[in-house]
Amino acid sequence: MTVREVALRALYRFETEDADVRETLNALLRQSSLDTRDRALATELVYGIVRRLGRIDWVLQQFVRRFDELTPWIRNILRLGGYQILILDQVPDAAATFESVELAKRFGHPGTVRLTNGVLRNLIRNREDISFPNKEKEPVAHLSAVYSYPSWIVQRWIDRYGVSEAEALCKAGNRPPPVMVRVNRLRTDPETVTKTLEESGVLVTPGRYLDVFLVLRHTGNIRSLKGFREGWFQVQDESAGLAVRTLDPQPGETIVDLCCAPGGKTAYMAELMRNRGRIIGVDQTPGRLKKMQEHRRRLGLSSMLPVVMDGKTCTLRHQVDRVLVDAPCSGLGTIARRTELRWRRMPEDIPALQETQSALLAQGARLVKPGGVIVYSTCTIEPEENEDIVAAFCERHTEFSIETPSDTAVSGLLDDRGMVQTLPSTHGVDGSFAVKLRKG
Repeated sequence: MTVREVALRALYRFETEDADVRETLNALLRQSSLDTRDRALATELVYGIVRRLGRIDWVLQQFVRRFDELTPWIRNILRLGGYQILILDQVPDAAATFESVELAKRFGHPGTVRLTNGVLRNLIRNREDISFPNKEKEPVAHLSAVYSYPSWIVQRWIDRYGVSEAEALCKAGNRPPPVMVRVNRLRTDPETVTKTLEESGVLVTPGRYLDVFLVLRHTGNIRSLKGFREGWFQVQDESAGLAVRTLDPQPGETIVDLCCAPGGKTAYMAELMRNRGRIIGVDQTPGRLKKMQEHRRRLGLSSMLPVVMDGKTCTLRHQVDRVLVDAPCSGLGTIARRTELRWRRMPEDIPALQETQSALLAQGARLVKPGGVIVYSTCTIEPEENEDIVAAFCERHTEFSIETPSDTAVSGLLDDRGMVQTLPSTHGVDGSFAVKLRKG
């Protein structure tokens, strides 16, 4: 397979089968004989097009009548050509057009070959004249088309933050995020990891808020880096660490992580507890718990105890010191990292998720002992899944109250109610939420 055929097949499966972009692309790359440079180009094409799908389609619809009625093969061939012409400077226009026409010959018919050639040549001639909806008159349409977001997400953000901040959020979600890792202090320290990786050509900078997090660039395959197999570090966004630091786990305690898989937060808890105590990691998906087992072995964390169980009905013989409810959510704080998420979510997902979130938090209340702590956290920035869930919980469970986290690392991220909230556009990490609840 050529580099563009790999990209085309990945995009086709994304559109027609709702396939996971990363898994699909990786599978196709394994089947191919592409070299490192072509693998990088295929990755750029697939992730770039999925990220900018709305913008590319909006432009192509100016040049193609009934764009939505084309076959998925031809539609995605035009997206490939359009992305290279409009956004990817390193590919000459002639090469982008020629390669797209060659694909059309294989996946279309003579009529669609002529269509592909004509549309892309027309796009090249007229790209400087492309205009988008007026931002002042049609802010939702403008941000949706320019930054490639579903209009319902844009409308929500404008209603809550105003046009300027909504635009900043859209921009932040379109920036490919760097790789972030958390150093395992039970094995090494940030200085040693930094020196070792820099000697391998990796660019390393400190995290913004937590001293064990590092930002990596030019990593290549993360699993092949010195220190990965030795359990020196774990890939994790810094925002995830904020929830754990809010929980403030202590050595010797018994803790339940109600939605633990794949186990990144659970591992950080075990490290902070110096591997002393018990962390019962609950998840109802055995396949996802296998990843937690892998982390447990590689990082050397024997205090992590994975259990296959539905967190909403989890029962134990004794109440525990702390509970982390890292609830399933819309994930709208992680759009930059999860490329296709914006196209997978629908407005009706949020009410359905609220039911699960409320049930998990209520179960956490049953599991934690008097005087104990629950931390409720998500990776979304939507209030219905965050502060609204907490307010309803505290109204039903008057024995709980919000407590300001004692960890100074999170104090600068608290709102006036003592809740941790991050926005990608403001804080430079994934959007997240965490609140500490003390049981009286």
